Amino acid sequence: MSFRGNFLGTGIGSLPMSDPGKAMSAVLANLQEIPFWPQLPQRGFREQMVPQYIQAFPGIVEDSVRERVYVETARAMDEMAKFYEKEMAGDVDYFAITSEYAAGLDAMINELRRHRPDNLCFTKGHVTGPVTFGFTVKDEKGAAIFYDPNLADVVSRLIAMKALYQIRLFQEFKVPTIIFMDEPYMAAFGTTGMNITREEGTGSINMVVDKIHEAGGIAGVHCCGNTDWSLLFETRVAILNFDAFHFMERMALYPEQVQSFLARGGVLAWGIVPTSVSVRKENAESLAARILQGVEMLVRLGVDKERLLTQGLITPACGMGSLPEEDALRALSLVRELSLLFRQRYPAS
Repeated sequence: MSFRGNFLGTGIGSLPMSDPGKAMSAVLANLQEIPFWPQLPQRGFREQMVPQYIQAFPGIVEDSVRERVYVETARAMDEMAKFYEKEMAGDVDYFAITSEYAAGLDAMINELRRHRPDNLCFTKGHVTGPVTFGFTVKDEKGAAIFYDPNLADVVSRLIAMKALYQIRLFQEFKVPTIIFMDEPYMAAFGTTGMNITREEGTGSINMVVDKIHEAGGIAGVHCCGNTDWSLLFETRVAILNFDAFHFMERMALYPEQVQSFLARGGVLAWGIVPTSVSVRKENAESLAARILQGVEMLVRLGVDKERLLTQGLITPACGMGSLPEEDALRALSLVRELSLLFRQRYPAS
């Protein structure tokens, strides 16, 4: 699928509201071209980034008192046959994300049915990336399940099915679906806290990417911290979302990878709207200036300017679940204003 981005705006995932209808109304008031369903961690433990996707994982234990999840490995082995049977059969309903874990998902479906924007171009969902999921969830001994080859394979397949479930849900709206994998743990790649190879990292992500693309979706990856971006550029993702507000200069370390990514049709999603108190003092013009500084920096290093100014998206730097509601609303508004500004100045050809 050809997807250029054209500096449309969208969000990452979380919002600070507890009312899903209110959160979805805020999304649709600002991001009509690419609305996303809001994760609502203020509603409770199950709406946090990792617990939200645990349903159907073999051997999973949900400890709501201590607000943690872990895997009982013996039970996981017993339940794995059923997991693979359902996964290989493509039974997306078995891997459903229910309203108890994602009230915002139902809210998006209901709101789009009631008030489908005339300018709707894409729908957007999200999953926790397999690396982050696999290092956040531990076994009963406290070891990250990503280090167990059997469980690591289950993680990637589970995440892929969660993505396919969302793509199937959004089919009724007759536009392509973008799915972002949230991979904050990739900021730890190459440290003693993440002892995996590049091949293991890219392989787990690509398994999910390929399933999304085979289903007609568009796969992206979001990392809100700094990382070895060359690894993510080596994957088959169509969209790479980075925190351009704090780490713009880090992208200048990878000009050849950026150029190659854009040349194969990839889209850079500029996470330029801050998700901190800094959002109170920024405006669309100041953020546009930051992006253009980044563009010129990359152009001086050999990256094609026209591609940079067309193959892009605008997003917040990260999720907004911990922000005051007023700041989150301002961030959504800035994404919309900045997107409009860029499309007026650099219209799609």
